[in-house]
Amino acid sequence: MGAMARSPLGLVLLLSLCSATALASYSYVESGEGGRSGSGRPYHFGEESFRHWSRSRQGRFRVLGRFTHELLEDAVGNYRVAELEAAPRAFLQPSHYDADEGVVVLLARGKRESFCVKEGDVLVIPAGAVVYSANTQQNKWFRVVMLLNPVSTKGRFEEFFPIGGESPESFFSVFSDDVLQAAFNTRREEWEQVFEKQSKGEITTASEEQIRELSKSCSRGGRHGGGESIWDIKPSSLTGKKPSHSNNHGRHYEITGDDCPQLRALDIEVGLANISRGSMMAPSYSTHANKVAIVLEGNGYFEMACPHLSSDSGRSSPRRREREHGSSREWGREEEEEGREEQEGGQTKSRGYKQVRSRIREGSVIVIPAGHPVTLVAGDDKNLAVLCFGVNAQHDEKVFLAGSNGLLRQMDEQAKALAFGAEKEKVDRVIGAQSDAVFLRGPSSRRVASE
Repeated sequence: MGAMARSPLGLVLLLSLCSATALASYSYVESGEGGRSGSGRPYHFGEESFRHWSRSRQGRFRVLGRFTHELLEDAVGNYRVAELEAAPRAFLQPSHYDADEGVVVLLARGKRESFCVKEGDVLVIPAGAVVYSANTQQNKWFRVVMLLNPVSTKGRFEEFFPIGGESPESFFSVFSDDVLQAAFNTRREEWEQVFEKQSKGEITTASEEQIRELSKSCSRGGRHGGGESIWDIKPSSLTGKKPSHSNNHGRHYEITGDDCPQLRALDIEVGLANISRGSMMAPSYSTHANKVAIVLEGNGYFEMACPHLSSDSGRSSPRRREREHGSSREWGREEEEEGREEQEGGQTKSRGYKQVRSRIREGSVIVIPAGHPVTLVAGDDKNLAVLCFGVNAQHDEKVFLAGSNGLLRQMDEQAKALAFGAEKEKVDRVIGAQSDAVFLRGPSSRRVASE
């Protein structure tokens, strides 16, 4: 019950340093390799799905809409995705839930803890901890990607500022004069001169001297001395670890509950896939974890097989789409053969799947339910970097369906003969042709190589 009482609000990945120019401008063309772009609904979310809570020359804080679709709500409906970008020497006002790159100061359980965090760090921030932060970089912006887990109202969270003015407003301002004067042992007029004079917004600019002073007390290790708690805060480096998979086509890093006890308590894991340009991640699925993936850099597309979408949403298999251009008799006959249905309790259940497909770029968010086969393909001009939060990850395994570690290669010989309905030599040749694992040469690169 102690873990439940101290349930964290935010899981925060402190990611990247980038130039202001890169943040200010980004062009994207819907067409490209892979042909049709598709919408990817309801599993794909683009820039238009975010809402800005704060935006100025010093930075911005934006939050993705709630996962309310019936196919997503049970899996990830209680989680929210947010992103913070801050300019060099930006200072973020104290609030309940934030954690940012540069210097992070955490006020919780009557103590102050200050951290020097760097690119690729992961932090778990307990609910109710007051956090303020600063970007110590002189000429680079930073970005923070967050997975928020509200503890009050499902799928909804708020930011509480103790210090403010008109924007942000201090939550103390709604308390009565009698309460404030008694609580702070001072007159209301004096209290207002201190607590309601901040007029520069939620994100302000600190001087170089102020940045130096803030940096003096920070550390990498969190609290020292005394008994350790599962909620003792310590940054964990994601990209500082040895990749779990690596070859010429990409690298994958991950932090699990074995590396971070806070993640274990939350039943969450964090992964980062960096797919080389023109390459792809082998089709795979997660056995238990529902994934929330955020594109950090680059562009490309994803494809996923979904059994839940109705016939008028998503996209049918390419094989089935090709038939739609043939005669109605041919289409009807093969549709009947492929769409065989079985009776279950008086209801029909289709054995078909729909293709979910969409172009993705920096800022795109994808929800990948457990058990759904999916692949990510990088564009030809730039690597594709995708951050992934896995929810319900305690017993999760990643199952790859193609490549040298593909699941189908492990089948017994007799099982292959029974399942495939093709000659053994042909089956072995097809499922054994790929020599790479996890990261593979992509469709466009394969076409170039075969020409």
